[in-house]
Amino acid sequence: MRPVVAEVALEYRETFSFVKLDVNTQREKTLEYRIRGTPTYIVFKDGEIVGGFVGAMPKAELVQRILGILEIEDPE
Repeated sequence: MRPVVAEVALEYRETFSFVKLDVNTQREKTLEYRIRGTPTYIVFKDGEIVGGFVGAMPKAELVQRILGILEIEDPE
């Protein structure tokens, strides 16, 4: 998933951002966000969690899920 996430992060950098959390060193945050599997995507808007999902997926699905949670149309 890393190459897909990197590609999406670059293409949609004006629309949303990715932040990586190392579950091995950030145990407190891992517990706080109830991360049980990877990859886990937690979507924030204005500092609040508005949704999330778990699992690897194709690029198009990843983008559509994020945009859907954020309730914005694809700017591409």
